[in-house]
Amino acid sequence: MNAGHTLPDVDEKGTVFITGASGGIGAAFAKEMGRRRFDLILTGRRREQLEQLAQELIHVHNIRAEVITAELADEDALEQLAEKVHSEAQLEILINNAGFGTGGAPFHEQDYAMHQAMLKVHVQATVRLTYAALPILLARHRGAIINVSSLAAFFPIPYHTMYIATKEFIRAFSEALAIELRGSGVQVQALCPGFTRTDFHARLGADPERFYRARGPMKAMSAEEVVQASLRCLARGDVICVPGAHNRFVSYLPYLVPRRLQHWLLGRFGRQMAM
Repeated sequence: MNAGHTLPDVDEKGTVFITGASGGIGAAFAKEMGRRRFDLILTGRRREQLEQLAQELIHVHNIRAEVITAELADEDALEQLAEKVHSEAQLEILINNAGFGTGGAPFHEQDYAMHQAMLKVHVQATVRLTYAALPILLARHRGAIINVSSLAAFFPIPYHTMYIATKEFIRAFSEALAIELRGSGVQVQALCPGFTRTDFHARLGADPERFYRARGPMKAMSAEEVVQASLRCLARGDVICVPGAHNRFVSYLPYLVPRRLQHWLLGRFGRQMAM
């Protein structure tokens, strides 16, 4: 087992770099890391939300909070962001949180440009920024990279083919890299949240309350609860972090249910899940 990542004392704290920080889990990470007095670099597409968050954290916690607006599907913008990561000599944690979903339609009926964008944002950006961060973290013999995957990455859910595939890549990439870096002082985590109360579904045009349950295996967690679970996993050295006991139970099902039965169930009920 890897040793967990112990967050440094106030005098030693460095910088946390967060993508997709304008809302949801990314903003919750920013607030928690600001509360812990880390300096922050916040990136995303919604500048007004980013600046409002940064000003709040600067005022309340007296930290440095820099804002960078960037479209990660744009290769030039991604390269500039990677250079920024690589130049941050006091980088402590990189959080690859940026991501988006699409409506539940058959793969071939969705816009191919959307598939390409999802590959770039979920896969290429995660890989590129991780690649930029590692030399800094390894030179310091400390730090962590948190890559936000999804509970859905454990299941081949139809009508969300690209989302599932890219999130499973993030999970597998993070797990393999964590093993590769064992003993280096640098930890990698794949954060796999289940349903989380953010604006994710609303931005897809779906009724959020259809997905957010108060109890049961589909119980929704708050973004703040997800962040706290992630940091507890980091302290324990857990590579795969599934927040919530109910979500962890669901994540075990693919290992307990025969693959053929999984395919039959998802084929029968996948359309209803995607609507």
